[in-house]
Amino acid sequence: MRDISTMLAPKSIAIIGASNKPSSVGNELVKRIIEARFKGKIYPINLHETTIEGLKCYPNVAAVKSKIDLAIIAVPAAIVLSILEECHDIGTKNAVIISSGFSETGASSAGAKLENQIKEYARITKMNILGPNCLGLINLSPNVSMNACFAPIQPVIGTIGFATQSGALASGVINLLPTLHAGFSQMVSLGNQCQIDAVDVLSAWEKEENVHQVAMYLESIPDMAQFKTVATKVAKKKPVIVIKAGTSKRGSMASVSHTGHLAGDDATTDGMLASAGVIRETSLQDMFNVARVFECCPLPKGDKIAILTNAGGPGILATDCAEKCHLPIADLTEKTQSKLRAVLNKQASVHNPVDVIADASAEQYETAAEILLNAPEVDILFVIYLYIAGKNDISISEYLSKLRKKYPTKPIISVFMTTPNYDNEIKKALPKYDIPTFRYVDDAMHCVMRLVERQKYLTDSRIHLPEFNVKAKKVAQIFETAQKNKVHTLSTLQSLLVFEAYGLPVPKFASANSLAEAKKVAATIGYPVVLKISSKTITHKSDIGGVITNIKNEAELTQKWKALIENLSQADLLKKLDCVVVMQQVKGGSRELVAGVVKKDNLHQMMFGLGGIFVEAFKEIAFRPCPLSYKDAHDLLYSTRAITLLGALRGLKATAPIKMEAILLRISQLITDFPQILELDANPIMIANNGTIHVVDARITI
Repeated sequence: MRDISTMLAPKSIAIIGASNKPSSVGNELVKRIIEARFKGKIYPINLHETTIEGLKCYPNVAAVKSKIDLAIIAVPAAIVLSILEECHDIGTKNAVIISSGFSETGASSAGAKLENQIKEYARITKMNILGPNCLGLINLSPNVSMNACFAPIQPVIGTIGFATQSGALASGVINLLPTLHAGFSQMVSLGNQCQIDAVDVLSAWEKEENVHQVAMYLESIPDMAQFKTVATKVAKKKPVIVIKAGTSKRGSMASVSHTGHLAGDDATTDGMLASAGVIRETSLQDMFNVARVFECCPLPKGDKIAILTNAGGPGILATDCAEKCHLPIADLTEKTQSKLRAVLNKQASVHNPVDVIADASAEQYETAAEILLNAPEVDILFVIYLYIAGKNDISISEYLSKLRKKYPTKPIISVFMTTPNYDNEIKKALPKYDIPTFRYVDDAMHCVMRLVERQKYLTDSRIHLPEFNVKAKKVAQIFETAQKNKVHTLSTLQSLLVFEAYGLPVPKFASANSLAEAKKVAATIGYPVVLKISSKTITHKSDIGGVITNIKNEAELTQKWKALIENLSQADLLKKLDCVVVMQQVKGGSRELVAGVVKKDNLHQMMFGLGGIFVEAFKEIAFRPCPLSYKDAHDLLYSTRAITLLGALRGLKATAPIKMEAILLRISQLITDFPQILELDANPIMIANNGTIHVVDARITI
């Protein structure tokens, strides 16, 4: 990661391309920097001007004769490189290229070639270069006070670090900050990420005291492995909230495994972000709502919610939302209910949700709120207020603010469906009001869910990696043999031997090159058996009838063997056959799962979900990056409806989820020990009628 500390907190700025022309980018940049009351020196650069916005103007950076920490470049694309050279010559180490006309015009355009030249220049000189094609950057910390972007207004000051690949989006967000009830500490417009990228910014914000939570809008993540490493470190210290846009399925069609086909960009990104502790949102409103709640609320000690309302409908909606968010409604004790009965009207409901009814006084509302906060069975207070009988919103808000200080360890989140003037009135009454307030129940409950998720993430003790006793030397020999023979896709037999060496529950099996050998193997392992072809060049065996199941006796084995060989001969595939695997038939086995790994964007991604021949049809799958911790394996297992197949279903015995977790963790250790594996499929993983679990087929590409 690059050190961009002096870029984010410079003591002097040169604006190259500064202008007196109203509404020009060069003029807006100078205005914004002055308006923000930048604490350092400002040097407008323009060959044809003597002053700009009351500041002395210089013909070039060399004429400044003082150190320039940061160069803001807003000149035509064709001369940007020469300007960078001038800046480097005087010792400037940081540059922000506002100018457009680079790779965003097309991968094979002249602009893209210019950008590549700039990238190479940055590599050689070790200059820090942000952009090109960006809005600029902001640092509103009191000791910096810098707004070096050309958005039309000054942003609200707050505690969020916001990084975005879209400059236009950054400008729009700055306009919306007052209505989002959020503010920036720092903002970085990444632009084309010619050199400085999201990872550099995220790393810089890890130790930045004035950035309390990180929000990012990303369209691409160039290095998933590096992003995961840095994001995991930062997420342990402060919330990281990401919108990843531009989802697609590119890059999967060249894969030979089911896992490779299913590893779309969005599926693997989702798993990587979850594993790193990053909160993924899909809308800007949710992103900034969640950031605001993290700023105002402590993390709860538990997940049980008490809902306080003065109307039944919203209380029911909140209860439904809580259930959808997997948040338990607190069971109020008789002691708590007795306290509520003593202060509320007889018509009020003292069960959870607590309905104080429409004509409750502000005092009753306030007392009920304190009783719930004081109750040990309540972790979070969710307050709903509707203006029905009398307008008590400001009074109740003032009291909630006092309770916030009196009970600092319990979050309070409110939904006030009151008059449009409420926002203005509360600002006048309490300028520093710190209770997150929403208009809609679902917006507020979504934020509660994120609070609870983060509390569980930070307190989860299952983040260490397991280490199983395996036969790694045997696997190394198999891989060495394959590589010597220039074989990339292992045969079924080789793949099964690898799985067996790593303790995966493979049914009894052996290879056969003749009917006589097949009979001996079947007699040893016991009927019924399965025949499956083993070849380094035939990948999907079932497509060509290369798998024959439920062979019950020697007579059937003879018949099926001859039919298999004849089928391969007619398809001109017999010469591609290495051997035939004779495997013990899993009894029942109607429940099928899949696990697999694909190396994508420099990161091995583990997949789990519904398996069998319909894995690509239903796509009930999830991903997590390797290596898997115990928590990753557990989360992966419970991320899809495939988990239901492990339960007891219509007379079928259940399988302990820990057994499936062990399979995932052993595969993860295999990938860690042998990173040359590109793709791996364990499909299907069958659950027998008696609940035992078996990996019955394998495919590995190295």
